[in-house]
Amino acid sequence: MRPVVIYGGSFDPPHRGHMALAAAALRQLRPAALYFVPGFRTPFKDLRPVPFAGRAALLRAALAGAGLGGRKEIKISSFEADLKRVVYTWETVAHFRRLHPGAPLFILMGSDCLAGFGNWRRPGFILKHAGLLAGLRPGFAIHRTAGAPFTALAGRFPRADSTGIRAELFLGGRPAQLHREVLKRIEKKGLYLGRERALLKKLLSKKRYAHSLHTAELALRLAPAAGAPQQKAALAALLHDCARDLPRAGRERLFLKRATRSALPALTLKEAPVLAHAWAGAAVAAEKFGVRDPEVLQAIELHSTGAPGMGPLARLIYLCDLANEGREHPGAGLVRKLAFKDLGEAFRAANYVKLVHAFSGGGWVHPLSVALWNSLREKKKG
Repeated sequence: MRPVVIYGGSFDPPHRGHMALAAAALRQLRPAALYFVPGFRTPFKDLRPVPFAGRAALLRAALAGAGLGGRKEIKISSFEADLKRVVYTWETVAHFRRLHPGAPLFILMGSDCLAGFGNWRRPGFILKHAGLLAGLRPGFAIHRTAGAPFTALAGRFPRADSTGIRAELFLGGRPAQLHREVLKRIEKKGLYLGRERALLKKLLSKKRYAHSLHTAELALRLAPAAGAPQQKAALAALLHDCARDLPRAGRERLFLKRATRSALPALTLKEAPVLAHAWAGAAVAAEKFGVRDPEVLQAIELHSTGAPGMGPLARLIYLCDLANEGREHPGAGLVRKLAFKDLGEAFRAANYVKLVHAFSGGGWVHPLSVALWNSLREKKKG
């Protein structure tokens, strides 16, 4: 019987590397079927993917862009997405084994995935029922897995950097790794924060919008070290100043709606009304952008003052708001350089720079900022 190829992954989004592997598998094995199986959520990624229907449409666009559209042997399976949970490869293999009894099964992957095969659930079951079909990607040599019915695809394949592709998309870029047809659909549907960026442009001045992009760019670069999910970091950074250019009356109304007792509402509006935009921004993020994630909302609320007990995401946005490349403040560059060496020290430095700036101007300093400074000093002593 002709073989059946299973190609699982997030495909979020599908890129040229995915299509190159699929095309090579079609040429080399001439399978009866090649299934793309987008996962509901992959077990190794902290990511909320585009819903299955959206990724299936992107896959069809990528296949058309790669000249593979209309091939009858290519199918897009909803098996994993329909289960609405993390699905392990052994379960997918079992499903296709029932669907194609007797046919040789192969799991298609790049050599980067093959390197981690030993960490998969029930590898023995997988190797009993399917072979591994791997294409060589830069930086990941192909190693023979003991006892595996292993097949190497002829040729070398593009580096697959889905994380980098998404980061570029979150900032409104057009990654070269994506086919034109895929980019057109992403832009049409407002995927990868496209909808949020379009709405944000309407709320902010050109200069403020540029600042938001600079903040998001730095947040994405520092997110792995901060332990913050890439998607959350981009969203919080883009929206942190979403209320900054609202009329003062509207901004203060939203501030009073969102502010807690610790924000000292009456005193803040009297002494430093500009700080109201942070809490007002969280209200705008919830009401206009549909944000429900408490970590993202906290990051928006506290990006100006900071506060003791901030979570990793809030600390990241507080730092990036000061240290991004668009800032002209003399301390911004030093804090940014420090952030790539020691994120904790950079956070403390950001708090120091903000306090010095406030004190030197003779202005009022929010007690939350002072409380943050004191808590950081105590922690360092301990």
